[in-house]
Amino acid sequence: MDEQDHTLTGLSAPEIRVLGCLVEKEATTPDNYPLTLNSLRNACNQSTSRDPVVSYGDREIEQALASLRERGLTRTVHSTSNRATKFRHVVPETFELDHGHTAVLAVLLLRGPQTVGELKTRSDRQHHFEATDDVAAVLRGLAERGLAVQLERRPGQKDARWAHLLGDTDAVLGDGEGEPSAVSTAGAPSATAADPADPYGEATAEFYDLLAAGHWEVFGLELLDALADVDPAAGPLVDIGAGTGVGLPYLHAAVPAASIWAIEPSRAMRTALHTRLSIETDLQAVTTVVPDPLATADLPETACAIVVSAALGHLTADERGRLWRYVRDRTPPGAPAVVELLPPHEPTAIPPTRYRALPVGELVYEGWQEAEPLDDRRMAWTMTYRVLRGDDLVGEHVVRSSWQCFGIDEVRGEIEPLGLTLEPFGEAVVVRHR
Repeated sequence: MDEQDHTLTGLSAPEIRVLGCLVEKEATTPDNYPLTLNSLRNACNQSTSRDPVVSYGDREIEQALASLRERGLTRTVHSTSNRATKFRHVVPETFELDHGHTAVLAVLLLRGPQTVGELKTRSDRQHHFEATDDVAAVLRGLAERGLAVQLERRPGQKDARWAHLLGDTDAVLGDGEGEPSAVSTAGAPSATAADPADPYGEATAEFYDLLAAGHWEVFGLELLDALADVDPAAGPLVDIGAGTGVGLPYLHAAVPAASIWAIEPSRAMRTALHTRLSIETDLQAVTTVVPDPLATADLPETACAIVVSAALGHLTADERGRLWRYVRDRTPPGAPAVVELLPPHEPTAIPPTRYRALPVGELVYEGWQEAEPLDDRRMAWTMTYRVLRGDDLVGEHVVRSSWQCFGIDEVRGEIEPLGLTLEPFGEAVVVRHR
């Protein structure tokens, strides 16, 4: 693994403990693995082989499991022969680790910074190392992957200690624990917390225009009808979640006299968006890019219409509240807010599915998607982008994000208290106030 995925770092303390316990128990009590919620709670809170000792409740562990599942580090196991839901980890597959690397990482997760000798002794129940040199080699391998770091020796300390880098760096190292050694981190990616404002990342931005064309060929034409009677004198057309700007030509064609405010918090997406604007001068003249999430975005005083494409499920409850109030207070009566409701409208498992394959020169670009439920409203999506030359795979990029499902009833329940109405419109709804 050449570069550590930012969605796999910045874990909270409960996430670190849950992940470490799943790895440990798979090795030490395989007959009881995968773990039920009750077994996992007991493992997290046990008083031996843990530093610090904690007392987590079911809610904290369930939240940690949901986040780990969203990050692609754990899986939920359902069995027809056992009614209890169970949980397992996928650490070796995700980080490309063998058994020895996995065992050492688990001990670091469960007991914090430790010396090579301590790690050799404490990992023995999971994996037997013949010598401390073998453990040192494993630690160097973890450092090369951006998963561990050697700490500078503190005054009076004989041996240097090692720490994992899956959590917040300051929290993992702790006050006075020493700074990472420049030698041990050479060539290793730095640990960076996941950016909640950028659920897609660079890979999706790179392939979005190539693989999303089919979607916009349908939704873009629907927008021409939905925005047909918009009065541009009422203010700009606000595009929430503008992405790479692939939809901007349709918005401009629908309301040629309107300026456009393109709300896009993802830097990776904005890179492609700005490139589009540098080429398409007609869009450049009318489009203002706002690089902030909806929670803090500078919105125009009034708007002639609003479009939310493939973004509603990424908005927080507070952001949706701001959206609906903006429709009520800042748009003319009857002005449309076109909100796309992507299927499925309730969480469901989706097997790996190829949704598009596009030849470009000698290469073929494929888009694959799969998903599993996180809870009764949210899903964890895995998007895989593959680049092939003939039968040879020459590149693969995986992006994971969570998505809150919305159907018409869920939207209606949020907008009706504000006096707004909706009408179905293809795969979208049109929200208005009268």
